[in-house]
Amino acid sequence: MKVVPTHNCDCSDTTANKTLKQLRDDMMTRLGFAAQVNNPPPGMAALLNSFLIEAQELLYRRYDVLRTERFYSWFLQEGVRMYDFADNEESCTKRLDPRKVTWTGYERDGLWHPLVCGIPPQLYSTNGNGWPQRYEIRQCIEVWPAPGATEGSLVIKGHFGLEAFAADTDKTTIDDRLVFLLALSNAKAHYGRPDAGNYVQELETLMGNLVAGSHHTRRYLPGRDGHTDYVYSMPRPTEPFA
Repeated sequence: MKVVPTHNCDCSDTTANKTLKQLRDDMMTRLGFAAQVNNPPPGMAALLNSFLIEAQELLYRRYDVLRTERFYSWFLQEGVRMYDFADNEESCTKRLDPRKVTWTGYERDGLWHPLVCGIPPQLYSTNGNGWPQRYEIRQCIEVWPAPGATEGSLVIKGHFGLEAFAADTDKTTIDDRLVFLLALSNAKAHYGRPDAGNYVQELETLMGNLVAGSHHTRRYLPGRDGHTDYVYSMPRPTEPFA
């Protein structure tokens, strides 16, 4: 049996995010129902749950959470172009979201090679095998051309999908404060409260700060190709030598 070198850490995958019930109780307090937190009016718990669940689903598409990014890999098989998501060989048990892929390539003998996204149909006119150059994600992952040998691994780096968020003990996958602010804003609007827009402003400010923090030590120069950072270039004088 082949041994897959994992590219995901073994650290505990837990967060301090609040549970669905905790967020629902907080919303009831902000909406003026603090005295009824332990005994909500009929239908209110389901209503607030729907606001919270919808808020997380909408925000998940806007905001890439650092802790949800993982590596996934599949052993390349000679002549095989199609690979199923469920056959991931990595230690990650979370399911890749195909809409949030950040890098795709293959690894062979310690060397990593990127793949180009998209397989134009005219390429199917040839049946030659070789090392994959392109990939495409539909109901499964396809590489082209088909591998010419059973060597190396297809590797994808991307974010996993939202985890369960329906039971009272389920935690949010993304930042719980973002989910709370959007859900509370929608609930305030539902009840006709004039301060609903205040929470949208708080949401946008917090999201901007979280996105800025995700850049870490990266710095960006307008018009510069980021790939050139890996290649050393001799400095050029700004003025001709005398």
